[in-house]
This record gives sequence, structure tokens and C-alpha cells, in this order.
Amino acid sequence: MPHTPILIVDDNEIQLTLFNSALNDAGFRTVCARSKAEAVALAIQHRPSIALVDLVLPDGTGNDLIAALHEQNPNIRSIVVTAHASVDRAIQAMRLGVFDFLIKPVDPQTLFNAVTNARSDRNHSIDPKHMTQDAPPLGGLIGSSDAMKTVYATIRAVAGSVAPVFITGENGTGKAQCAEATHALSTVSDGPFVPVNCSAMADGYSGVEIFGHSAGALPGYDVEKVGAAEQAQGGTLFLDEVCELDASAQAQLLQLLQTSSVTPHGASTPRDVKIRIICTSSKDPLEQVKSGQFRADLYYRLNVVPLHLPPLRDRGMDVIEIAEAMVIRYATKEKRPARLLSQEVKALFLSYSWPGNIRELMNLLWHSVVVSNDQSIDLRHMPHQMQNMHLMQEGTEEKRHTQVDLLEYIQGKTLAEIEREIIEIAIARAGGSIPLASKSLGVSPSTIYRKLETWGRPARGSRKSDIP
Repeated sequence: MPHTPILIVDDNEIQLTLFNSALNDAGFRTVCARSKAEAVALAIQHRPSIALVDLVLPDGTGNDLIAALHEQNPNIRSIVVTAHASVDRAIQAMRLGVFDFLIKPVDPQTLFNAVTNARSDRNHSIDPKHMTQDAPPLGGLIGSSDAMKTVYATIRAVAGSVAPVFITGENGTGKAQCAEATHALSTVSDGPFVPVNCSAMADGYSGVEIFGHSAGALPGYDVEKVGAAEQAQGGTLFLDEVCELDASAQAQLLQLLQTSSVTPHGASTPRDVKIRIICTSSKDPLEQVKSGQFRADLYYRLNVVPLHLPPLRDRGMDVIEIAEAMVIRYATKEKRPARLLSQEVKALFLSYSWPGNIRELMNLLWHSVVVSNDQSIDLRHMPHQMQNMHLMQEGTEEKRHTQVDLLEYIQGKTLAEIEREIIEIAIARAGGSIPLASKSLGVSPSTIYRKLETWGRPARGSRKSDIP
């Protein structure tokens, strides 16, 4: 072990004692502080290589302390330990060059793993200039809306960490792409990315897929199976729709997070694994916790870095950016000339609700590229229900313009003036016939005759001869 000490900063005496004992038992040398001022003084005296910092201190914030420590020693590696986790806190801390973000309570093994990772040469601090919300998209993610800029900033902010990431969002919003982008930018990007579709596994077998089994442990399984967790050694285990795991698998996953080890079904000895876990859910995980379908302790272990993907209908012009990029991609795939989106199609895409999100858009565009033989993709290439929606929108727009014209026409006129103009227009359209005009207005002919007499305007012909 290096001789430089680890600085532990926490104003809670119990936590301070626990962390100090755990690290001392693991062979690390430590110095302890209970405030920001004491921590700064100890850092000047001992030049610690790693700082374990609580975010809530009696004389300032943990982030302020981290900034001060890094100003003293740019090479110090900070680990945040807090009971108050949020994505905003994580982003702020990561932008200061933090290497990990742990949520209390922290077991000794997790603490040891975090400190070991911080000492590893593979870890690197993050240049804050690469983490602004205006940074360009990542991986296969497309879109420049404010909501997506926040997503990109979060991914970059946690790039130097191996903390679990929990991605939520409706079906088809691109959660798997987001997970791959997070892995690609992480410190474990050289390792494997092992996906597991938790919703596709039968109850009782999800634990076997993730954690494996020994030979003969299950009927009909005579050969040992290495689970996805071990396959992801040194990389990322991606658990898609994690809320679909059965109770047994949830218990095993919690053990993995607590001990950094797995015990395959039928085995008696745990096996150490060093992996980063990214999970997703299209269901609200908190609602799953409240209903008893998902363990609360597991949720809080996984939700260290929450990341929400907005539905496509809330992303504004992103739908056009995605569509134009995907049309080019599908045209290349199908060996067809590039197509342009007509203005009518773009307007339709912006007004459509996209219940299937990006997945629905991609399927629609692929179909359009295949069936179109023109230079552009227009309304003819859209599904019938979308064409009908466009016609309804046109009718609504025409009605709106009629209403606007009428309002402009009557503006500044009295009710009597408007009444006279309407009656005169009705008479003109009826070719001068009072009975026909009265029928179109829904009044009796005598009413119109009285109005005309009041205005001093004689009706054409006699009343008798005016009757058709």
C-alpha cells in the first residue's frame, strides 16, 4: 500500500469511526476530519492521495471542500459519500473531478473497492470543459434539445465513475443506446458490455441467467453456466427492464452490489467480480417499490445516478434531427438514393404524439425509404392514420382562419350594423327573394320586411309576387 494517507471527512462520529476502522483493517493509513476547515488543515499537513468526503458539513459543502482540496493538490482523488443522493449532486461532484459517488450506508467491501479503484492507474479525472450542457451528442444518441443536453451532460459527468446508473423512460425512448453511450465513455469501456433482457426471462430463471449455475445444479443442466455478471468482468453489466426481475434474483443482485461477488446456483464459494452496473426501466421504479414489486433497498443501491430519457413528443425539433439522420442511414442500408423529408411531413412529425417514441419513428422511416421512388418522402408515404390526421389538422386550420376572418370583419361594428349586413347578404345570395333569404336565416319573411321598412329600403316587388 502507498504511504500517503486517506483523508476521511464526516461530521457524524459513528460514520467516521466505521470508515476509519474499515480502511485501517484493510491496511490503509487514514487521517480524520469533522469539518471543512479541519480537512483543509490536515490536507496541507499530510498531503493525502485520496479524500473520502461527506457532502453535508457544519462549515460548508463537501463540493466546496473538494474544490479546495483539488486546488491544493490537483492529483488528489476524491470520493463522495453521502446520504443525500441526487443527480444534481452527482453532476456537481463529478465536474469537480470526483472518482466515485457512494450512497450511505456503505459496507466495508464497497468502500474498499471504491478506494482501490481510485488508486488504479486506469481511473482518470474528467476535464470539466467536456461536460457542459452544450457538448455534442454521444454515441447513437441524436438530438440537441435542452432535455437531451442534460442527458449528455450527466453521462459525461459520471464517465470517471463506476457508480450504478439507473435509466428510466417510456418504451422506445432509446434507453439501451443511452446505456451503451455511458459504457463507451466510462473507465471500463475496454471491458465487455453484457446486456440482459430481464423482461424476457421466466420467473425463477432470471437469477440463473445473471449469476450462473454449477454443473448439475438444475435438472437438465449438466454443464456449468457462467452468468452474465461474470461475463461482464472488467466491464458493464446492462440489466434492461430490471424491475421485471423476480424476488430471488433481486436478492442476489443486492448481494452483488453489497459484496462485489456472485455465488452461482449450486455453488458454495462466492466469486469476486469487478463490474459497473447500468439498468433501465420503462415502469416508474418508485411505483414498483410502493407496490411491493421491487425491493426498496435494491432500488436505492441502483439509483446512485438516475438518468431520465424524455418521450419524443417532448423533445421539439429533435424528431426532425433524428428523422433526417435515420433516412440517410436507411437509404444507405437499402442501397437507395438519399431522400429528403417534405415540409408537410416535417410539420406532421412535429404535431404527432409518437406513442411508440423513437422506435415507432425508425420503423416508419424505414418503411418510407423502401416504398418511396421519389427524391423526397411526402405524405403519400405515410401510414393512412397519419394521413387522416393531417387532413383533420388542415380542416382545423381552415376553420381557425375562417374564425379569424370573421372576427376581423365584425371588429368595430355595432350589433345593428352587423345584423343589417347579414340580412342584406342573405337577400343578395337569394337573388332578391325575401322568403328564400328568411329561410336561410331561420326567421319569418315578415321579420325581414319590418327590418327593411325600418332602414327605409323597399323590398323588390310586392310581398305576394315575392312568394315563389
